[in-house]
Amino acid sequence: MSFMGSLLVAGSAAGFGSMALFAHYAYADGVNPGTLTFLRFLIGAGLLGIWVLARGIALPRGRVLAAYALMGGGLYCVAAWCYFAALQYASSGGVALMLYTYPLFVAGIAAATGNERFGRRERLAMGLAAIGLALALGGGGLGQPLGLALGVLAGLLYAVYLVAGNRLGGSCDPFAAAFVVLASAATSNGLMLASGGGFALPQSEQGWLAVVGIGFFSSALALVALFAGMRRLGATRSAVLSTVEPLITIALGCVFLGEAWSALQWLGSLSIVAAALAITLPGKTPQAA
Repeated sequence: MSFMGSLLVAGSAAGFGSMALFAHYAYADGVNPGTLTFLRFLIGAGLLGIWVLARGIALPRGRVLAAYALMGGGLYCVAAWCYFAALQYASSGGVALMLYTYPLFVAGIAAATGNERFGRRERLAMGLAAIGLALALGGGGLGQPLGLALGVLAGLLYAVYLVAGNRLGGSCDPFAAAFVVLASAATSNGLMLASGGGFALPQSEQGWLAVVGIGFFSSALALVALFAGMRRLGATRSAVLSTVEPLITIALGCVFLGEAWSALQWLGSLSIVAAALAITLPGKTPQAA
């Protein structure tokens, strides 16, 4: 198990986990989900573009370029829209937990396609993650069914995106890959907004700071760390380790947004942490199931 890979994925979890808090402040300042999705991708792509240009990093070409563009402009764009829309109908912690059904989807895809080895440690971790989600849902008060359903849909789309990204992981520099994904997502989302006239920009400095926070910390840095970590850990292990993200979202929601969680929901959250630990503790290389 790669310690650096685990550290990179954990760093990406911190970035992604704080996104709901930033979104809350952006919505309070008049931004809608479509505009927030567009600005997130635009800012992230701009920052990464400057870095890629300054470092002389080569961009992918041909089929690899097309694959990353499709991932960003299609899967990642729609998954992000579902996530931000879900936050309007459910609590930040509830949406985060629904999104993190994606490790279950990743494991199912990996097992069905035979792309990764899946042993006892992985099965234990996925079981703990499933139990944790069930306990958290059993506590109630997470939000409207529409918001929770959109969160699950975002999780499914993100799982497909994650597996596809893992298969392309060694094809180019992670900074270049992340730039193409974000630029493609910004272009796709911007075209949709332009055709529908749905732009709603922040009205104050606080709103813009929240949007920049999403673009920089929760997009550019988080995505690069995820790509780099996946190259060392693989899709399934990265997915399970990333389940610490909802804990970060829940904690931020409790501290800054006043969201209350029951003992049962906290027990479920701790089960998710146990799942992440189970997949990262030292041990033998998992054997194929």
